[in-house]
Amino acid sequence: MLKCFRNCLRPSSLRTLPLQYGILFPQLLACLVHLHFGHFSSAVISVTSFYLSMNLDGSAQDPEKREYSSVCVGREDDIKKSERMTAVVHDREVVIFYHKGEYHAMDIRCYHSGGPLHLGDIEDFDGRPCIVCPWHKYKITLATGEGLYQSINPKDPSAKPKWCSKGVKQRIHTVTVDNGNIYVTLSSEPFKCDSDFYATGDFKVIKSSS
Repeated sequence: MLKCFRNCLRPSSLRTLPLQYGILFPQLLACLVHLHFGHFSSAVISVTSFYLSMNLDGSAQDPEKREYSSVCVGREDDIKKSERMTAVVHDREVVIFYHKGEYHAMDIRCYHSGGPLHLGDIEDFDGRPCIVCPWHKYKITLATGEGLYQSINPKDPSAKPKWCSKGVKQRIHTVTVDNGNIYVTLSSEPFKCDSDFYATGDFKVIKSSS
């Protein structure tokens, strides 16, 4: 058995060396522990399962990517007048904005605390148009769904605050126009987004017509 592990530990490349040792060491440890403690080795094997679920670059594998069909949510003439509209797309509530000739769609509830983004104002921050949540004034870029905030160096009182990004916090969806109709295609990106938490039936804000 030890000879087998020794052969397996020969790295195929320097990039995969840490991962190979990370996977094989728990396997060897599980065998040794099993000889002394029996079923206790299952705890060690669970560590192995974690490593096996990771890609070669060390990141966790993404969940399966879902594909959604486009849904017609209204007419182009209507949204150009109101500059925003709400819709339910595949049971997910979204808000669509028309701002300076461009369309943007995102989850209707703010990632921070579920505030109704369709009631917020659009303002420019650091040269980027953002929707400002009416509840706690969180700022979300229309184009990318990033959360913006201002930071300052506490060691330099004279420094001016800088706009920084928290990363993508609000899930962004695709808007297309065809023959005067507005279509929304839900994001199929498999990464977890903070706004996903509020995109369930428990937090619906669009009133049903029934």
